[in-house]
Amino acid sequence: MTGHGTAVRHPMREPAFARLWISGLLTETGKWTLQLALPLYVLQLTRSALITSVVAMLGLLPSLIVAPVAGTLVDRWDRRRFLVCVSAAQAALLPVLLLVDGPGDLWLVYLVTGAEAALTVTFETVKNVTLSTVVAEEQLVSANAAIGLNVSLGRLIGSPLGGLLLSAAGLPHVLAFGSGAFLVAAALASTLPPTAAPRRGSGAGARFWPGVADGLRTLRDVPTLRGTLVCVALLAVAQGMFVVLFLLFVTGLLHGGDAQAGLLRGVQAVGGLAGTATAGLLTRRLGAPRLLGAAVLVFGAVSALTWNLSATTAALGIHLALFTVAGAPAVWLAASWLSLVQESAPLPVRGRVLASVLGLADGLQALGMLAAGLLGGAAGTLPALNVQAALILAAGLLALKLIPGRHPPMGTDGACRPHVARHNGPAQAGERRISTHAAPPATGPATRTTP
Repeated sequence: MTGHGTAVRHPMREPAFARLWISGLLTETGKWTLQLALPLYVLQLTRSALITSVVAMLGLLPSLIVAPVAGTLVDRWDRRRFLVCVSAAQAALLPVLLLVDGPGDLWLVYLVTGAEAALTVTFETVKNVTLSTVVAEEQLVSANAAIGLNVSLGRLIGSPLGGLLLSAAGLPHVLAFGSGAFLVAAALASTLPPTAAPRRGSGAGARFWPGVADGLRTLRDVPTLRGTLVCVALLAVAQGMFVVLFLLFVTGLLHGGDAQAGLLRGVQAVGGLAGTATAGLLTRRLGAPRLLGAAVLVFGAVSALTWNLSATTAALGIHLALFTVAGAPAVWLAASWLSLVQESAPLPVRGRVLASVLGLADGLQALGMLAAGLLGGAAGTLPALNVQAALILAAGLLALKLIPGRHPPMGTDGACRPHVARHNGPAQAGERRISTHAAPPATGPATRTTP
């Protein structure tokens, strides 16, 4: 890790990363445009809240099945070509929805929504593995923070755009925009450096089906990965609860409507910009493990304050300020857990490890949605929100307890090898080798989540 006095080149100055960042932003924008417009379209078509919720859930559940297979493919194929193929497939699927002409054609909506969700988790896996090979270790958290900002920006741009296009021009224009965004993302991905085929005998080149479980075994066997997964799992359940409870919070406790809900979600991007700008500095002072625990605790404290302050005041300005503040730790925690996974997983199985985490997180987020519906109905909105905040705080405490400040290097077979330098094998074309161990905390001064 770079010392205090050494300036670190921002990853956006790396041409390959900048192209990957723009490609990710386009994909996020297209995704959020569809995630807003398609459920609304289905609601207009069916007038059924149940069917609309099924469409929303189909955006998460396929990850549980697809993620392990997608991770194995990421470890076996050229990642540049894989990114291009996935983005092109996302674009090619959308015109199928033009065939939907009534409730009897809803099976096409289910099919396309599930397929797009599967392609999305695949894209995220390939993108995050690629990111870890095009920047240096000291740039990793800053790079992940910049990539994480894409989620906020994509939502901020895509959600209003999806509603506007659907209401003003209809579903065909929504689909045209989405396909166009995915195609441009594919074109940008085609300019990234290629990656070499895996060597025979490596984790990536081994038999396919036995290799699918390697990501889960690596998560189980590596303390840093195991602790990070516990933290991410609790955050995913909390995020699922938030998705359901947020609108109840706005309409029931703040007495607001759609405009206030959109504004509260949007201002998080402002805090996210501050989080992106400071993530690298905080990592150099704290180290990624401590930053993760601290960021989650701050995030949970802001969430608890926001929910409980609604019992005293419904003033929109106060809650806008709190949601803005929450945007910064949200970026820090996302960037730090991604960096820990990227640093701790050997390159030959990194795709499988990342895909397993993303798939499990999506499944647990769906579980959180269900839990929020049951708990909110039984106990009320504010008690349910306090449970959500408590889960976040528990995740922060467990992160500080379970994730080592230093974690031993990993071999290419995924086994822990303390005190032995890890090698990923010869650097593949266009890739940088990333060290797998976090730097010790500095001796100077204290160095697919949202509330």
